[in-house]
Amino acid sequence: MNKKLLIVSLLFFLFSCTKEFNSIGTEILKDDSFETKVENIGVYASQKTISPFNTTNLPIYQIGEIRDNIFGATTSSFITQLQLSQYNPAFGIASQEKENSGDPANITVIQENESVNSVYLDIPFFTNRNDRDGDGVIDAYDVDDNDVNSDSDGDGVSDAVERANGTDPLNPDTDGDGIPDGQDDDTVNPNPGAIIYDVDSLLGNFDDAFKLKIQEMDYYLREYDPTNNFETRQRYYNDNNILENFAGQVLFDGEVQIDKNELVIYREDDPETTDIDESEEVKERLSPRIRVPLNSDFFQSKLIDKEGSVDLTNSDNFNLYFKGIFINAYDFSDPLMMILDFDSSEIVINYEYDKYNKNNTEEDLTDDTIDRESEDFIITFFGNKINLIKKDLFSSEIITNINSINNLSKIYLKGGEGLMAEIDLFKDSEGNDLLEEIKSRPWLINEANLTFYVDRETIDLNGGLIEPFRIYLYDLDSNLPLVDYYIDDTQGPRSSEKKINHGGIIEVDSDQRGIKYKIRISEHVKNIVRKDSINKRLGLVLSSDITNILSTELKEGSGLESVPQSSVVNPLGVVLHGPEPDQSNYEKRLKLELFYSEIKN
Repeated sequence: MNKKLLIVSLLFFLFSCTKEFNSIGTEILKDDSFETKVENIGVYASQKTISPFNTTNLPIYQIGEIRDNIFGATTSSFITQLQLSQYNPAFGIASQEKENSGDPANITVIQENESVNSVYLDIPFFTNRNDRDGDGVIDAYDVDDNDVNSDSDGDGVSDAVERANGTDPLNPDTDGDGIPDGQDDDTVNPNPGAIIYDVDSLLGNFDDAFKLKIQEMDYYLREYDPTNNFETRQRYYNDNNILENFAGQVLFDGEVQIDKNELVIYREDDPETTDIDESEEVKERLSPRIRVPLNSDFFQSKLIDKEGSVDLTNSDNFNLYFKGIFINAYDFSDPLMMILDFDSSEIVINYEYDKYNKNNTEEDLTDDTIDRESEDFIITFFGNKINLIKKDLFSSEIITNINSINNLSKIYLKGGEGLMAEIDLFKDSEGNDLLEEIKSRPWLINEANLTFYVDRETIDLNGGLIEPFRIYLYDLDSNLPLVDYYIDDTQGPRSSEKKINHGGIIEVDSDQRGIKYKIRISEHVKNIVRKDSINKRLGLVLSSDITNILSTELKEGSGLESVPQSSVVNPLGVVLHGPEPDQSNYEKRLKLELFYSEIKN
């Protein structure tokens, strides 16, 4: 029997009233020999600030603005280096060297006269296609994501059947002829192959337009730090205000409207096929994204006209020549923070060039033509990526919390350059150690939890706060998770719901307002009480991805060397009741709940 099954079996025996005996060591005792009780043990909490952090090599990046009446406003912009899809590229067919020298033996080698048609920047949203019951409708739009026979559009045909017969399971009248799909014997889907996505990580009002500015960077982002003899990677911190001063030529500055639907690109109509309109044929379907046009003249001179140049021969030369781009979102009517898939972003350059066409008559030159062809060239985001993040100063109430030497009445958590808490187990409000007293008691500990209640009064009174999905507890000295994290392989129905026994996932009321976060630390506490493990300081932060246990470096002199990476990429915040709340909320105080069994006297 493995360790996990052994633990489950033990708990079953301890809490079951259908078994006649429990076995402890070599003694056989009746079930009523045990009492199962709950003890609330004091903990001590102190508020900590998260200082500016290194933003290179983060898993995700953000742009935009988030604002609430507790933590104020946070604005984010983004800088990235670029990578050519091919170095030393030959735009068109022949290299620039061949175009310039020609080839007397090959009349097809000509000056190709490349010119840019269009340039687009594509920044995809994070999306999911989770379909728990496999009926063809993703969970976000499925009327019952546990039932393969559910009918999401109410047309009398199940989602699974509609997927099979090609009708739209989210449209009761797929062909728009006024007859519901369940009654229509001749339904033709006018948009076959359409894909529905659930767009993630747009925080705020995404219905209103805003401005987006794209600029060329005039600052070279070094890979290695010259102040450390180039032996370590260069760190770029989120509060680096110098970098934005090097935003140069504007490549785009205009209004953007979020579209959460797939992007459908159609073919160009061929004038020679008069009986077919190719412009009605779908060329490509792309996931939802921000797509903006960039300055074509800039990329003509910066890239296409540089064919054959040493600046395009390798990544080092190219990054010295074209140092990157700066992306800033502004002019929001309501705050909107966008966590975007920058790793999948592209600059797509469509250009034309001359091509010698023999028209399949190798010997006959009289029908030869010079045709214009078009082709795409791709530039991706690669190398140093940096988030520049500005935030308001903390309020006087938060500053008081940070400076307090008393056990906290409130705990403020804020992602990014924000706030965290230090949690000391087995301590009362005066900081006295209770551990030896606990060890002296003959308790068999079954379960241990920390429950953090959301301070609804503070949040509702101030308003504007988006509560985070999860909080994360970790060893503050090693920056690693607790043992309960490692032994928990549970997973909920959604991809974000992992390690659900260890917990930290928000529990909400019927209005989707946060009630509490519970974190199970049973094995951690057992090791301390019965195996003499060290009672280490614990860190409490927000988490955007509990599976990411990497840390991010902080600026020197902040008191902490690093914090969990999943916290600094999370722009949200929350207020929790501490160990010493006001009397009206005393039952919601932070405490260590111990469920234990002991032998009756």
